[in-house]
Amino acid sequence: MSEFKFACPICGQHITADSKDTGSEIPCPTCYRKIVVPQAPSTDDPKFVLSASEASKPRPQTSGTQPEGFERRRSKSPLPIGLLVLFVLVCGAAAALVVWHGKLHPKPAMEDASGDASEATGTGNESQPEYTGTNMWTMDLSKVSFPDSIVSGSIHHRAFALERATLTGSNLTFRVGRSGSVELGMSIYFFNRLPEELSGKSAEVKPTDPKAPRVTMHWMENKRKSQTIHSGYAMKIEFGKLENNSLPGKIFICLPDSSKSWVAGEFRAEIHKPGPPKPRRPSSQHESQTQ
Repeated sequence: MSEFKFACPICGQHITADSKDTGSEIPCPTCYRKIVVPQAPSTDDPKFVLSASEASKPRPQTSGTQPEGFERRRSKSPLPIGLLVLFVLVCGAAAALVVWHGKLHPKPAMEDASGDASEATGTGNESQPEYTGTNMWTMDLSKVSFPDSIVSGSIHHRAFALERATLTGSNLTFRVGRSGSVELGMSIYFFNRLPEELSGKSAEVKPTDPKAPRVTMHWMENKRKSQTIHSGYAMKIEFGKLENNSLPGKIFICLPDSSKSWVAGEFRAEIHKPGPPKPRRPSSQHESQTQ
């Protein structure tokens, strides 16, 4: 009988066996796992080392046989040409439907660089969810504190959650949505104050103050609506330091409208330069004659 070497499939230990032991199960002297002695090689090359198989698993196939499942993979038929044609037609129809829908339902007008939105009329389908949270409306600022959260609240019974804050000139605007017409939001006009003048400042407005910054609410109700309030409201506001073309701050404001609108929380307003002034409307011939 001739001796040959083989390797343990578990730990790689080289083991010497006689050709008479082919097919028998022996324990590996290193990892003690049961392995099956492989068939002796046909060559006497000492560098040629076989690999045994674990006793609990099938023996590895020799190089002369094809791996299991090879013929199954080759026998699979290609994707039918008819199915490919149907897939292309469906994709083309979907693309045409998207283009057709875009032409029938164009997107609303976008804001220009100055932050002013173009006029848009409502379609009657726009609506915001009603506010159902805690009502923080009050006209007494003595016990008011700023919430440690992004500005939110209720505007004309609609739930408001800030998505974008801008400061264009002296106009501080809080809004839902980042572009297009303001369908739900609030604007505060700070007496022509520049962002540099508001930086680091704080202020309180009481309902009894005869003069106060103008506040305008925007909401959707079949069409876009707004209401401007000049006084009689309560507001507490603090601005942080102007940096990176933005102005952080905190606000608590309650309005005397019939729906008792209010918003409160923290914000970071993007600084925008106001656009050029609109040209004055020319006076009529009758007006020029009476002057």
